[in-house]
Amino acid sequence: MHAFINPSAPWLKEHIKAFVRQHVPDVVLVDDVGDLPEGGVDALFQFCDGCSLTGHFAAANAAKRSLINAYPNSDALARKDHLAALVGYWTAKRPESILRKHYPHTVPLTLDYAEYVDDALMAADDLSLLSSLEQNEAREPKDREWWILKPALVDSGMGIRLFSTVQELASHLELVENETDDEEEEDDDDDDDDDNDEEDEEEAEAEKDGDEQVGTTKADMTEEQSPTLTSPGLQSLDALFTVTSPTAPPPPLVVDKSKNKNKSKSKRPRYVFKEGGRIPSAQMRAFAAQRYLAAVPTLGGGRKWHIRAYALAVGRLRVYVAREMLVLLAAEPYVGPWVGERPNMRAALTNSAMRDEDDLAAGRTMRAFWDLGEEEEEEEEEARRADWKTDVFEQVCGITAELFRAAAHTMADKFVTVDKAFEVFGLDFLLDTSGNAWLLEVNETPAFYDNPVAGPVALRVLEAVVYTAMEHMGRARVGDDPRHAEVKGRLVEVLDETAKLGKSNITEIIPE
Repeated sequence: MHAFINPSAPWLKEHIKAFVRQHVPDVVLVDDVGDLPEGGVDALFQFCDGCSLTGHFAAANAAKRSLINAYPNSDALARKDHLAALVGYWTAKRPESILRKHYPHTVPLTLDYAEYVDDALMAADDLSLLSSLEQNEAREPKDREWWILKPALVDSGMGIRLFSTVQELASHLELVENETDDEEEEDDDDDDDDDNDEEDEEEAEAEKDGDEQVGTTKADMTEEQSPTLTSPGLQSLDALFTVTSPTAPPPPLVVDKSKNKNKSKSKRPRYVFKEGGRIPSAQMRAFAAQRYLAAVPTLGGGRKWHIRAYALAVGRLRVYVAREMLVLLAAEPYVGPWVGERPNMRAALTNSAMRDEDDLAAGRTMRAFWDLGEEEEEEEEEARRADWKTDVFEQVCGITAELFRAAAHTMADKFVTVDKAFEVFGLDFLLDTSGNAWLLEVNETPAFYDNPVAGPVALRVLEAVVYTAMEHMGRARVGDDPRHAEVKGRLVEVLDETAKLGKSNITEIIPE
């Protein structure tokens, strides 16, 4: 068996190689899929960075038996607007579904400019958001129903805003007048360029004469003196607007098909966010507005927290949930979003991006879920502690199973499961004061942090992931080592839809 190991977290690379060798000691490790023998190999295992899959699906197609750690498409789960639509579709026909009571009411939105926010709210499939915001106008801030705005295609808490009225929502979106001002500035620049054309021509003639006098030509000049797309500082599409005239025809588009072959998942766009400022809503467009859970228990000096659970989906569809979970705390003590002139996002959000790097590296804002309560000062009965954590884990398992079942049967075009793929997802849950677990979102390629708290959890979870992957390929050494049973037990199987979904008719994964 050949294997390519290059996870998104570099510190895990050697560990995953060791986990694979536990089952296939003679595995042939390659540093580049281009080094694989032409015509494919008998068996290929790939553990890649989920954001860099160029060429890896092609290698999987060429192998007789392969397994890669990414489904061709999982937008039904990972995109926040699709997730909201998925739950809406599923629960509309199944009102008894567990998702109805464990997923906050969420409205997919298409937003552009602040001036048109009323039209966007009216155009939404669900008018409950608009109704809530209008009713909030007559209430005191602390009595309002608050909402959280999430960009559909952005992770790490970027672009998230809290709001309770239409005006507050509009204050977070970019203004069309700013766009107009930018266009006017560009027009002014173009006019200035036209005015300077004659001067430029004169300078060019003078420069040409000077070159002839000293015996040099333009061809003798170095590349650094002539701007090109490969010059330093111009290695982006912005260079097209730097080195070409606004009136010149666009250059021909050249695509290297060999580099783009079988790249199923495209990289998500990058946006620029200013802290506390307006978000680039006209560029982003796709959003989800989710009801904000304000009444939550706190830990670690009164800080808000959420649970990060890890789910493994394998093949056509078997789903497992890792027993070990993490608790991620906010950077500052929790206060309601109505306190102060504007909500304190470092207190209101528990995303890793909101924490200080030193605290994150030391694991000071993380806890192991099953260890909660051990360091608390309040005296509680041990049985009660065990019961509530067990109940939460059972909720997590049930919600995860129902969610993946819904995705497979409701959005098969946006959750494409094939036998030669598996994927690890990070699911975020928030507890309310009654102990009810609410699913907030699902993350592709979840972060695995190398710190004293999260690091050991990541290693134990991924060892079990590799075991299950090898088992799916028929390579796991099940009875060779008693420890393997313990490793396998770290994952709980919560769903097996393989028989109901049947065999996939997808034989090859090609680019979108």
